[in-house]
Amino acid sequence: MPPSERLPGPGLAKVKRPPLLQRRRVELVTCSAGRLHALLDGADVVSEGGTRSEGGALVYYGSTSLLVALPPDAPLGAPLDRALSLDPHLRLRALRVAQREAAARAGGPLGPMHAEIRCGLAPRAATIAFALTVDVTARVLVTTDRTARA
Repeated sequence: MPPSERLPGPGLAKVKRPPLLQRRRVELVTCSAGRLHALLDGADVVSEGGTRSEGGALVYYGSTSLLVALPPDAPLGAPLDRALSLDPHLRLRALRVAQREAAARAGGPLGPMHAEIRCGLAPRAATIAFALTVDVTARVLVTTDRTARA
């Protein structure tokens, strides 16, 4: 292959022997499910949104925010933020709260829901809190008097 047609990057090299032993250190962090559920039960929940008519159907657009006050003994910083952000149980519970709020605001049951979840630490005046925001889009399945007026 002519030099002008070569791909950029390193050239050929001899393979060296792999090491006999390799060491890898991993730090695993998990949230206590019981304490996390108790904190979520006391979360401040704020929702906004409404329905719009699109293509002959009603579609709900809205968002739900959950503000979870963290206890004084919570270790603050990146490990806590990352552990809470990746915890699937926390995300699922936030999604269920958002679905309940969306169905109540839409005035009827919702079809398949598309949701985006954002989360992170949110310092407040009195305490440190963890904020979850769930943006929801879903089609309203049944039209009631309330949704027809919206």
